[in-house]
Amino acid sequence: MGMMRRAVTIGIFVVGMVSVGGSAIAQQLGAGEGVMDRARPEYDAKGLPLGGFRLFPTFNFDVGYDDNVLRQQAASNIIDSMFTRESGTVTLRSNWSRHELELFGGLDTTQYADLSSEDNTNWNVGGIGRLDIQRGSSLGVGTTYALLHEPRNSPNQSGFAAKPTEYTDLHSNAVFTYHPYHFGFEAGGSFERVVYDPTQIIAPGAPINNADRDEDVYNVYGKATYEFSPGYAAFFKVNYNDRAFDQLLDRNHLNRTSNGFEYTSGLDLMLSHFVKGELFVGYIDQKFKAPLHDVSGFDFGANLDWYMTELFTVHLTASRTVADTTVAASSALDTRQGGISFDWEVARNFIVQGNFGYTDMKFTGITRDDQITDAGIGVKYLLNRYLSADAKYRFEERNTNAAGQDYKDNLVTVGLTLHL
Repeated sequence: MGMMRRAVTIGIFVVGMVSVGGSAIAQQLGAGEGVMDRARPEYDAKGLPLGGFRLFPTFNFDVGYDDNVLRQQAASNIIDSMFTRESGTVTLRSNWSRHELELFGGLDTTQYADLSSEDNTNWNVGGIGRLDIQRGSSLGVGTTYALLHEPRNSPNQSGFAAKPTEYTDLHSNAVFTYHPYHFGFEAGGSFERVVYDPTQIIAPGAPINNADRDEDVYNVYGKATYEFSPGYAAFFKVNYNDRAFDQLLDRNHLNRTSNGFEYTSGLDLMLSHFVKGELFVGYIDQKFKAPLHDVSGFDFGANLDWYMTELFTVHLTASRTVADTTVAASSALDTRQGGISFDWEVARNFIVQGNFGYTDMKFTGITRDDQITDAGIGVKYLLNRYLSADAKYRFEERNTNAAGQDYKDNLVTVGLTLHL
């Protein structure tokens, strides 16, 4: 918890510095925008014109090294490996004066030199759209369908898994926004359908049937906003969720169906010259079927971008989330997260990025508690309008009171990106 306290202290310090030095920073900068948001006409992809749209294709090729692919604790079980990753995305984006439509798709595949069981291919397709109804009001919709693999560090991934579990995720959402002047209102909802394939196991025997994990998740919310001063808007938000599993009882003979509310209030900061983002606090209450324990208590969140200078952008995040789990006797993963990252434009075409994060993952109903620390550093070199190169290093460590679940991992990648 010492790391979390330090992260909170950093966040308080940053907000304080923004408040004290905001006007001076605003005088130094023009229109506020982050390092990675800034237009670079000589390096940015132009896209291919297609009538009222532009097509943006991208291809990435990475080579990397992972010193603990399976995220194991015992030295005798640790396997390291070189790997290659190829990925590509295609985005078709409208360039209309009103309304917006974007269609996209992506594919990435990874091959390990020394551990072919970890080879995987993920893909996704989807689209988002916005209908501008009249000044200050709009309707937005979006949907994504993806084929994914559960990561090795997931507590829901069986230790006997011969390979990562494959699953599909369908997510759709819609939101209506009305913001004519100082007062604003949002109403929206989402639907998510998750379906898991059986998990292949190392020892001889039948795969683990994951049909008890297949679920539908519904969310609806309303948010009222009032801009009481230029750049400051107070809001109050209510969110309701319902999680319904296909099977009444799971593998441990527990009914994991749940529903709950989140009540939050906070500030939308829209000071375009030096800071943008959101801060909120509230109350969370998720109800489970007995004998599983409910989750309730203080809720919080932050997502801030601080334009410290024209060449240096700082990002602060914090959140509390409740997620489903398959861990026996635990009703949910109650996760509190905090992180700080930066983008530093050393030169017009040379950018340094770094991050530090801390996660405290509590398993409601049992004593297990995981603390995860991750940190990374990377550089991005923009060669021209069509090519860029990058190199990244990431460290991750999990400390937990669950026997045999600690691990450390170092990951290094270098890559080349082609975009049109």
